[in-house]
Amino acid sequence: MNDKDARTNIIKVVVNMLSEVDDVEQITVRQVAERANVGIGLINYHFNSKNNLLSIAVAEYMAKMATGFLIQGNAFNSNPVEKFKTMLKELYSFGEQHEKLIKFTITQNILNGEMQTPLFLIPVLKEIFEDKKDEMGLRIIALQVLLPIQVASINPTEFHLYSGIDLHEEDQRNSFIHALVDNIMKVQ
Repeated sequence: MNDKDARTNIIKVVVNMLSEVDDVEQITVRQVAERANVGIGLINYHFNSKNNLLSIAVAEYMAKMATGFLIQGNAFNSNPVEKFKTMLKELYSFGEQHEKLIKFTITQNILNGEMQTPLFLIPVLKEIFEDKKDEMGLRIIALQVLLPIQVASINPTEFHLYSGIDLHEEDQRNSFIHALVDNIMKVQ
């Protein structure tokens, strides 16, 4: 197995493990190495730390969810703005079910300055804006949408105090997503 295949396999193993645990702290590098049939040193070589590996795996998992949704969403909803809102609601619902995992990932992403996560929003933003926005404009809009969601998700209790929106309540969470997307789309 070459290095690229090994790296891909390690991420795949961790993504599978994420669905088996409630808390990311339950996953150890040794378990990952055993399941991926690689040495611990190879994991450290590719990812430098368990936290980095977990962050990459969670981002990959959510990107696959978003991609899968976009494929399914095309069949169910022809309005790209509504499809975008629905995609965000689905991702947020996943986040609600895996709150510790999402808090961990978002915190790691912000601390590490990770900028790949917003890219999974680009395909649906291209549908919304067609040729009216260039790639850089779409990337900025993706950040404008994603960052408030990430910040609110890090501490939903504080966000509730700030906004009056309880993100644990689906109707309120959906209203937040609608307001966020509608406000950003109006500005554009």
